[in-house]
Amino acid sequence: MKPKLLEWQLANGEAFIFGRSDWQYVLNTFCFGYHIGYKFMRGPKGVCNGNFLGIGADGCMTALQVDDSARYGLLITNGEFVAFRGPNPKMMVVSDSNEGSVRLVNCAFWGPCDQIASISGKGTVGLSDCTFCHWDAKHRGDVAIEATGGTLLVRGCEFQQPKPQVKLGNNVRAAVITGNIFHGSAQIDNQSSGSVKIADNAEIPLLPKKRKSR
Repeated sequence: MKPKLLEWQLANGEAFIFGRSDWQYVLNTFCFGYHIGYKFMRGPKGVCNGNFLGIGADGCMTALQVDDSARYGLLITNGEFVAFRGPNPKMMVVSDSNEGSVRLVNCAFWGPCDQIASISGKGTVGLSDCTFCHWDAKHRGDVAIEATGGTLLVRGCEFQQPKPQVKLGNNVRAAVITGNIFHGSAQIDNQSSGSVKIADNAEIPLLPKKRKSR
């Protein structure tokens, strides 16, 4: 049995919560086993912007949640995000209320989650030089990165599973998906009515499975 404290923490706990903070600096922080690892929200006096280096969230239901952020940006570098608990674990959720900019560079995402990122709102989300190890743990065809609104940048990232990588909804205003590496064929569902650029992505052919010797 799980300890009662851990059960409560997984159901309710939010490890790091940021409201109004002007150019916040955060270095080498970590949490494990929370409902939400890092949460950015609009407080009574506004939202957060800042520099987040070497942050990590493991064993969470949602590792990173952005309800709102400043247009100056949440600049997240060298992060590690792992979500595999709960009925619908996701590494990153950007809510419909977000109007700011969220940029992640050289971050790693792994663990048996449903999605790497679920993105909505009117802001911009950028993922650059990131590594995406696992998604679609329940084998339902869940896409790694799904955007239903705002602007999306996915550049120079590696998708390590031969599963759907990106889905763009009709309300996505603009998207750039370039210079990525896909293990297997590219599986990008573009339903956006906005400006979308998809180019210069590389596909690594899957090797045939070896037969077991008798």
